[in-house]
Amino acid sequence: MTIPLWTRPHHRATRADASVLLVAFSEAPLADGVPFAMSRFGVPTEAAASSLDTRTHARDDDPEWFDGWRTGAIASIAASQLTDGGRLGSARFCHSATARVTDPPDHGHIQAAWAAARWFVERGCFAVLDAHAGRWHDGARVAALAPDRPFDLGAEVTMVFETDRTPDFGHPIHTRGMAKFARPDLMAAAEPDTADMLAQVLHHLAQALADGETLSPGQAIDVDGRHEGSLMPYQPGVNAPEVHLNNEGYLLTLSR
Repeated sequence: MTIPLWTRPHHRATRADASVLLVAFSEAPLADGVPFAMSRFGVPTEAAASSLDTRTHARDDDPEWFDGWRTGAIASIAASQLTDGGRLGSARFCHSATARVTDPPDHGHIQAAWAAARWFVERGCFAVLDAHAGRWHDGARVAALAPDRPFDLGAEVTMVFETDRTPDFGHPIHTRGMAKFARPDLMAAAEPDTADMLAQVLHHLAQALADGETLSPGQAIDVDGRHEGSLMPYQPGVNAPEVHLNNEGYLLTLSR
């Protein structure tokens, strides 16, 4: 099977690093005897494979670090997104697939990371965390991913509407996961009646960034044909609430 490379048709190189981190969980050590076949699991090129770093971490080696992946807010997300979030408590091993490359002209590093996650699942993992997107996946869902599937921004980036309203700001609505593309995450201040419109605008901008475009502070943005906005660097706790992006961000503000 030929695996199509996910391309970035409008790539403009920057000095930023693209980063992917997938963490898969198992109750027992991974099964041996399953080779990492590139076409079978979805790696498009040797270059994409070379960007990948895979490691196994036993809970006994560092319980505090290990449990940080399955407690607190991240456990609440798991409870809502996994078929059996409570099963994470039985995990004794986790397995990381990491790729970090300087602003690549394609998304092969992302494909390679997901291929490694599918390999982990076939060898015994039952859940996978997409750390940058803040999204959990059942192992069966990861196993079912077609190795030659097309790129889908919605599968790689999460759109979050923060339910807690901040006085004098509103509800933060933002992306999570743009670090995969060496691009900043995007945020706006929303109210329930503007959330859908702003989500569409942020999605449009995120797609352009994933395709390789760049955005600049002060750049004017046509929001919906009636409103104009501009971008400024996101400063947590200064011009917008802290939402723990673990990435740089741009805040979209409406000027009219």
